[in-house]
Amino acid sequence: MARIGIITFHYSNNYGGVLQAVALQKTLEQLGFEAEIIDFVPLNYAATGIFKRLGISKRTLLNSIRRFEFASILRKMKIARTHSKEITAKVNSFRERETRLSKRVDENSLSSILRDYDAIVVGSDQVWNPSQRKKPYYFLDFGKDFEGRKISYAADSTTSEVSNEELETIKRALDDFYAISVRNEHSKEFVRKVTGSEAEIVADPTVLFDFSYLLKTHKNPEKYILTYVLGKEISGSHIKVIEEIRSVYGKLPVYSIKIPTMNFEFSDFADKTFYNLDPVQWLEMLKNAAFVYTDSFHGTLFSLKFHKPFLAYYSEKMRSTRLLDLGHRLGIQDFVVNSVSEMHEKRSIHLKPDFSRIEQLFETQKITSIDFLEKALEGLK
Repeated sequence: MARIGIITFHYSNNYGGVLQAVALQKTLEQLGFEAEIIDFVPLNYAATGIFKRLGISKRTLLNSIRRFEFASILRKMKIARTHSKEITAKVNSFRERETRLSKRVDENSLSSILRDYDAIVVGSDQVWNPSQRKKPYYFLDFGKDFEGRKISYAADSTTSEVSNEELETIKRALDDFYAISVRNEHSKEFVRKVTGSEAEIVADPTVLFDFSYLLKTHKNPEKYILTYVLGKEISGSHIKVIEEIRSVYGKLPVYSIKIPTMNFEFSDFADKTFYNLDPVQWLEMLKNAAFVYTDSFHGTLFSLKFHKPFLAYYSEKMRSTRLLDLGHRLGIQDFVVNSVSEMHEKRSIHLKPDFSRIEQLFETQKITSIDFLEKALEGLK
């Protein structure tokens, strides 16, 4: 049986990142391959301290003192220190239980296990974002250490732009790929600019895999509004959005999910904030919500999979491209906004997505995506 290695962003406590890795590995197993996630954790990530992960720099500290906001920094650090070990232990436990992992490797030891695989798949997630472009491993640029088949699955470049400085190196790496697929239109344009060839757009792995076996059935689940916000506040304020949601769905409690090992903003508008959920609890919170408010790509995808009314927003360029692309490809533009005023203009909270149509789109995407994987791995079994 052919062995397939997967290189992706599986190692942080980001729920979407972990679940897409699980989904791709299990999908490859369902196709008849022996698949495992290469437990590659870059040295600079492993060495990152609490200040950097929370987005706290010396400048941030100085500015907070000048603005009398130092108490906010201390509060954030206290939350991180209180919950970081617990959430990390929970996510690690889930990862070890639900995935097959190689031995842990970094830049210095990755080459020692590459020959164990007949093919290596890079993706999904933002493996080709600008911060990764000078690093060879996410472009599978291993020199003579690996001579198997190189494939990308649903890789995301975040932006279609590529600098002249990066172009030649990335082109050389991508020209050595057997098959290239990406997650969205801007990543397709990125590949076109670099190689001159056309990449296929495929679905995020979480669309391909059914996680229902992990979830409990609740006969009478509590009704609540769920917020899962990873980035900055929406233009016009979160409170205005919550007020609009409550005007339609009733004065339900507002629950917020945060990841304390990542930079986060406080959810002072929420009745309760969860800092230490494991991936299954995260899925269940989404599944049982009356309404979901998020700036997360995977938060949006799972809201759609669970048929949950939602509002997705973007306030940062890095989040805008994938959410706008998702909105366009699934026809959910009315539910993707960048401000409270746009939310009002579109009447986003008063509308509901056509979930039956979206299910049909997911099924079509699943068929074409599986077809890509089967063709890319053809002859290896």
